[in-house]
Amino acid sequence: MSSMHSLRWLMAGAVWLPAVWLVACKNNDQEPVSLADVEGADEKELQRDDLGEASLGDTGGYIDLDVEVPEGAVSTAVHCGGFGDQALGAVWTLTDPSGTKRYDGDDVLAGDFTAWDYRSDFVDARVVALLPVTPSLDLSAGTWKVQYFVGAGSNGSADCEAVHRIDSAANDATVYVNLIFVGPDGLDAATAIDDENFQEALATFEDEWATGKITPVYNYIDFQGDKAKYSVVDVSDTEAVEFNDLLRTAKPGNARTMTFFFVEEIANNSAGGATILGLSAGPPGAPATNGTSKSGVVVSAIDYDSAPKDVGKIMAHEGGHFLGLYHTTEKDGSRHDLLGDTPQCDPSNDANGNGTMNSDECSGQGSENVMWWTLTSGNASLSSDQSWVLRRNPVVD
Repeated sequence: MSSMHSLRWLMAGAVWLPAVWLVACKNNDQEPVSLADVEGADEKELQRDDLGEASLGDTGGYIDLDVEVPEGAVSTAVHCGGFGDQALGAVWTLTDPSGTKRYDGDDVLAGDFTAWDYRSDFVDARVVALLPVTPSLDLSAGTWKVQYFVGAGSNGSADCEAVHRIDSAANDATVYVNLIFVGPDGLDAATAIDDENFQEALATFEDEWATGKITPVYNYIDFQGDKAKYSVVDVSDTEAVEFNDLLRTAKPGNARTMTFFFVEEIANNSAGGATILGLSAGPPGAPATNGTSKSGVVVSAIDYDSAPKDVGKIMAHEGGHFLGLYHTTEKDGSRHDLLGDTPQCDPSNDANGNGTMNSDECSGQGSENVMWWTLTSGNASLSSDQSWVLRRNPVVD
């Protein structure tokens, strides 16, 4: 595969359109570790607040929530969902406890992507407001007002919850990871532990996340659902029902666990059946929350034996999306992430004039970063600010 992609809803002018992008994990020089052998993240560090159910009209509508962020919270994830796979929603406004507006989707709709230290793209089924997603947006204790907009095609209601992580962000963090094997044939929980190619994929994943001071610890699990249905996950530019349904099966015993599903193929039916290498429920996913359409990452493992490093890179990139990171530069150069220390590649570098920022054109300007929009060719790394975001996510220990 020459590129890696993940399904994401992006804005083009006043129309919200789907686009596709990309991302991978291991324990350096260590034997594979099962979660059965480790204590795991402490769920007592999480506070959950049930925010109830909101009603939506046939054409959608707004959801307004008051979210009480407790003292000592290092991050908060507020998610509203169950409004249906056919409807799109996004965070529309954020107001901090002082009454200061910290984000307004109307500005983004008008094409101003740099007015705020926050970002929310339209996604289906469930929307997650993760705070913070940049060091420049302080998560202060008190009442935050979070407003969502959900478009037409909703089921008429949405359930909402807040998850607060109350501790401190470690300088070196751990993420507990479930590796769930759906396909391809021959790769399962028993064989993957000793498979040299799969372990090389995990090694690449670990190496890239190590630059952000994140260490994954694994549990190898065979998928217990319908393998015939999910070994090839079909998506299109307008819907991802199978993808969403697969993620809804993610229900680890410890909710502070990331879930990676390995399938044979992710097929984009809108592109003549073209294979997508990875899809993330994000950015951001629903951290420390089981059984939702935003509860994990799906990776195509069809090439794990011929291109294991690429599989590892996919894991690192898509896992970064799940934890709240955006592309350093989007495919056409029109938009960048919110972080102050990640390189950006300007559209003026598009020497070919084809509307695509390729890695050569953007050498030294972000194409060596884990969150570059397509597959990196060498050793990719994460910046200090990206590490700051990752280490504060509620699922991270």
